[in-house]
Amino acid sequence: MEDVYRRGENVGVRDKEKSSKKMISPAEIMQFMTHNSLRLYKKKGSKASITRLTAYEKDERIPSQKTGVVFVSPSKDDLSNGKGFVVTSYETLHEKRNSLSHWTPNTYRGGTYYDFRNRVIKGHTRDNLKQINVIGFDIDTKEVDLYALFLGCDELGIPRPNLLLETPRGFQGFFVLETPFFIHRQKEYKALRVAERVADNLLKALKKYVPVDTNCAPFGFYRIPQDGNVIYFDDHPANTGLLLSWSKQFEEKERKAAFQVIYPGQASVSDQTVSEWYRTLIRATHIESGHYSTSRNNALFTLAIANYASGRPLEAAYDELDQFNSNLEHPLKKAEFERILKSAYSGKYKGAKRSYVEGLLELWTNGSAKFKGREGWYKFKKPREERVRSHYDEREEDILAQLHACTSPEKPFFEGSLTRLAETFNMAVSTLKEVIKRSERIIKRTIGRGRNAVTMVASRSVLFQSLLQERKKRIQHAQMTFAEMLPAANQYISELDIPTLVEELLLYELDLLYRSGSSPPTQLIS
Repeated sequence: MEDVYRRGENVGVRDKEKSSKKMISPAEIMQFMTHNSLRLYKKKGSKASITRLTAYEKDERIPSQKTGVVFVSPSKDDLSNGKGFVVTSYETLHEKRNSLSHWTPNTYRGGTYYDFRNRVIKGHTRDNLKQINVIGFDIDTKEVDLYALFLGCDELGIPRPNLLLETPRGFQGFFVLETPFFIHRQKEYKALRVAERVADNLLKALKKYVPVDTNCAPFGFYRIPQDGNVIYFDDHPANTGLLLSWSKQFEEKERKAAFQVIYPGQASVSDQTVSEWYRTLIRATHIESGHYSTSRNNALFTLAIANYASGRPLEAAYDELDQFNSNLEHPLKKAEFERILKSAYSGKYKGAKRSYVEGLLELWTNGSAKFKGREGWYKFKKPREERVRSHYDEREEDILAQLHACTSPEKPFFEGSLTRLAETFNMAVSTLKEVIKRSERIIKRTIGRGRNAVTMVASRSVLFQSLLQERKKRIQHAQMTFAEMLPAANQYISELDIPTLVEELLLYELDLLYRSGSSPPTQLIS
């Protein structure tokens, strides 16, 4: 066991000479996830030798005031009742891990107990966080292809998860940050707010590919790594700067998507469910009853109205808000919940009321999220037919609509000469070239020159579905590798009868998907 805790060698986590060594023991994984932010040995009752303990205490690289604690719990039932333990050392984690079910991979400044005899823990609150080490997420179903998660990360341009755990109902994943977010009270928890925004954006983006629970607290309790539940691990942490840059770009795209362009005479519609205030309020779990205009009933009604005003189907709103209600410390009864939802969808109300939203945010959140008025949601412009030239993004939508109509995952490519394609898409050849050049959602490959040239275009999303579909046909119980995808390329070659072009396109896409040099897992890896 002492080999696991050799601080000088740092267990292979940051030692460049040992970077090729893949860590597989749960103790090493937990130390990697928490960035050595706990003590190495117990303060009392350690089983390490006196020599090691003395050397550790004298090590100047380990300032004791910078270590923190994590919270653990023996079972989900105990956790539901607030019962657990405060752990300060990796030695304790290593000894107790097989008798534990949950822990907090993000480190807290300290912890204690409301009731020491019954082990009711105290201190696992967001304002007591010392540092954000990981961004976690839940997938509450086994009916999911984890390969889609990894393809989705590649498609989004973000790192792949470092750890996947199997849970009784699904899976949990973790992005281990290369540089943690260190939380400082004197800086008004700015780093915490930034980390929450990055996590929120990350989960919203991933939900497009796998059923990630976006209401799950990204910095709360998660399953603890054990010998039997680790199905994937990679010790190359996610670059924090890259995630920050990606998050800013993602928010910009979301902002543009929510910035609904309308024409004179049209009804104004905006998706309030992607707004910052909505996502912040729906994550609040301690909303109580008995507060005038800011109780849990008002919170649920306000969130439901936002769903209705955004045009979301009742079924989708029901699923999301039912999860919100379940997460409350004191949830509403089912009959009351359904009554409020029915009232919100009665058609009597146009949208969430500013005063209600601001009151709820002030009382139940940290106040960082703000309600943005309708003047920030809408913009008028001339109808398209009245403008001489359409915007490039509108042209891109025209092409994608045509591609989705005439292609499929079985045959994802639309082919022809450039002139013929331009005629099909009802635009000039020069415009078509420029739109495809600017687009990140359209793939184009050309083979040959002059009159004999053949151009093939595909929607990136359709091609993505094609690769997933092909994998499901060919790979059921084995880890996907680059070599195993080559037969799929050969099948496309024979179907389309343009061998050189299709081989070039597929290999190009596969090279993008596998640029990290590692293969994603399946849920059957032991």
